[in-house]
Amino acid sequence: MPIDLKLIRLKLVETKYEKFLVKNIIRKYHSYVPTHRSVGRRLDWLVYEDMKIIGMIGVGSATYPPSKDMLTHLNINKEDYVKIFNTIGNNWRFCLKYSQKNLGTTILKLFRQEAKIEWKKKYDDSLEYIMTFIGNGKSGAVYKADNWKYVGETAGLAPHKSLSMKWDSAEKLKQKFVKPVGGDYKKLIFLIKL
Repeated sequence: MPIDLKLIRLKLVETKYEKFLVKNIIRKYHSYVPTHRSVGRRLDWLVYEDMKIIGMIGVGSATYPPSKDMLTHLNINKEDYVKIFNTIGNNWRFCLKYSQKNLGTTILKLFRQEAKIEWKKKYDDSLEYIMTFIGNGKSGAVYKADNWKYVGETAGLAPHKSLSMKWDSAEKLKQKFVKPVGGDYKKLIFLIKL
């Protein structure tokens, strides 16, 4: 049965049970980084079609250090980035139980509207940009369709220089604490000005 795009709505996650639902959706449906952990600020939404949960989406703190491509795109240096850091969010997760044409862009539009409002309410900062990273050979098609701008890619990190709650699996995190393993890989960066 196709999803009725007119019935799509977002519900801000507020309860322990809703957090539990988000965690399980990520574990079961996120295709390449199925961890629910993140660092810093964070707001999540459950995605509904009427009364049925069909996915989740979230925004969290921007990343640091910023990529060179991000600084170039914003025409700023690292010091300026620190000054505007809390006005940039990171779409840290977006995963759906279903795939359908225009479903992702419908959700992203609602997400951009809600994120700006709820970020201000919770953190008292204006959300001016939302960034996202695409890894594992993905193209970012849903973000392109929603008019997010391709900014560039990360340089990747040297081996053992970083632990990432987003990009490293629980097993990888354990290995990094015990013995050295390979470095981080490059990721595509997309950005949208709100």
